[in-house]
Amino acid sequence: MDQNRKLLISNQLSFGVLGAIEAAWAPMVPFVKMGMNLDDAQFGRLLLSMGIGSLCALPSVGPLISKFGPKLVAITGCIVLGLSLIGISFVNHEWLLCLILAIFGASLIAIDVSSNVNAVIVENIYKRPLMSGFHGGYSLGTIVGSMIMSLLLTIGLGIHLSSFLLFLIMTGVTLVGCRALISDVKSFNAEHVKAETNTNAKHHKIPPVIIVLGCLCFIMYGSEGALLSWSTVFATQNRGITPEVAGYFYAFFAVTMTIARFSGNKLVTTIGRRRTVVFGALMVATGFFITATVEHYVGMMIGFTIIGLGAGNIVPQLVSFTGSIPGIKVQSAISIINSLGYSGILLGPVIIGYVSKLSSLERSFELLGIGVFVVAIVSFKLLKQNKNS
Repeated sequence: MDQNRKLLISNQLSFGVLGAIEAAWAPMVPFVKMGMNLDDAQFGRLLLSMGIGSLCALPSVGPLISKFGPKLVAITGCIVLGLSLIGISFVNHEWLLCLILAIFGASLIAIDVSSNVNAVIVENIYKRPLMSGFHGGYSLGTIVGSMIMSLLLTIGLGIHLSSFLLFLIMTGVTLVGCRALISDVKSFNAEHVKAETNTNAKHHKIPPVIIVLGCLCFIMYGSEGALLSWSTVFATQNRGITPEVAGYFYAFFAVTMTIARFSGNKLVTTIGRRRTVVFGALMVATGFFITATVEHYVGMMIGFTIIGLGAGNIVPQLVSFTGSIPGIKVQSAISIINSLGYSGILLGPVIIGYVSKLSSLERSFELLGIGVFVVAIVSFKLLKQNKNS
């Protein structure tokens, strides 16, 4: 197997481990929430610490990647992420849970940025769309993680032993499968930033389009984060599903997102980035409204399926588009949009909690649908001139 092929596989696995450990949190949510006797607003405030951890880590992730490379940052992040999942299963004090969730969030962003930086460079090597496939590795990981955790909980191992076993599996995959990731980004950045130097532009400034892309990621990350943190709560509280089974409902979203992402490279090549993002956002908005308005768990299944199919290629294409913007280092551009994007993870679950307390989770999901509809409108304008559209 040649080195480029090993690099591609390692990149998919780094996304996969990220998705698996992150999604393993979803089946644990009802146990943590009920075990600490928290209402929706209180739980939403606790989730705020995950977003704070992500935002606090963001300013240092880019420099760490510059110094140590995506490989070391991604592998270290995967191990710390797994350890923090174990920690979550043992805590019974709110302040300690806040601390561990913050570490969980910081590890998520470290793996996310380093994996995406690696993916942008690999796309440049292959000279063709690959980002959706890489994010497909993440989605496949969410299926594996949520299903493994749900199965372990179903057979009665409890969240302590279940999280420890998941950590052992994912650490093994990380240490063995991610060894071929890129160790240095300096040569890529030297060529990338040079593209803007000859235009006498002040390339130290942040291109405005980066901020707009970050705002779109804010909405999409917030929506996906809301599903991760609230889907099992919605299933148990609003649709009468038992906590042991609730984790499987997230799998409807994860499976369809994986299908969409693994077919995404061909889809983007066929219909273009613009149509892929706009049509996908319209589907996500529709899925949220179906989930909120159909008062049966079947509506939740259908809604989550549509959301997964639509959302699968939105964030990957926004990230890929960001990596093509000249005059700014790739890790800086991706760190900026992830900074804004992860603000959605910070605020999204909290907003859902407060809207739910004031009204209902159904109204919260409708609010998410409106937000994603805005993504469709802005993307229709923003990506109009892109060559892949």
